[in-house]
Amino acid sequence: MTTRLLAITMLLAACTRPTQHAARFASPALAARLDSLSAADWQDRQAIFAVFRQHGFKSTVADTANRWLLRQDAVRLATFQQLERHHGWPAVTQAGTEAAGTAFLLLQHAPDSVQLQYLPRVEALYEARRLPSADYATYLDRALINQGLPQQYGTQSARVVRPFGETIDSLLPTAGFDKLDERRRTMKLEPLQRQLRPGTMYFKTKP
Repeated sequence: MTTRLLAITMLLAACTRPTQHAARFASPALAARLDSLSAADWQDRQAIFAVFRQHGFKSTVADTANRWLLRQDAVRLATFQQLERHHGWPAVTQAGTEAAGTAFLLLQHAPDSVQLQYLPRVEALYEARRLPSADYATYLDRALINQGLPQQYGTQSARVVRPFGETIDSLLPTAGFDKLDERRRTMKLEPLQRQLRPGTMYFKTKP
């Protein structure tokens, strides 16, 4: 399974059912279209998670389902970008907190290059208080890692195989590790250093 496919599977548990808000804004048609994209994203991830539960993450069926999900995400992203070109970024994301959340949801499921392209706009959402700080921290960290730079908030980790075959979750390169928890606190993220093995970037093994 590729890194991109693995990233998709790790996002599934965090997906929550979208809310409908079309009737509350000046452009009901636009809000309804955003609602439908968000709902389809949620439904597809519920479907693929059911596949994983039945067949396992590493099965041939799971690989096929992952490729299907990538195609579905690509269609939704193209639709979102078409809406953005027609209505403009402010209209798409300032229709309310839920609409801004839909934009973020679709972008975090987009290819790495697209996520990087939209980073300034996602940052603007955060600064306008239309995106939770934890979501912005995750988006920024992912963009930094994809550029080969250390992350800021420690939201990105990977499963690695150590010598002698031990598989363990490890924090990806992180800047200013001694003050990591201070930065996480400003983004409303729980402390991380106590979850790691002393003197390492490896997460403690859960009992």
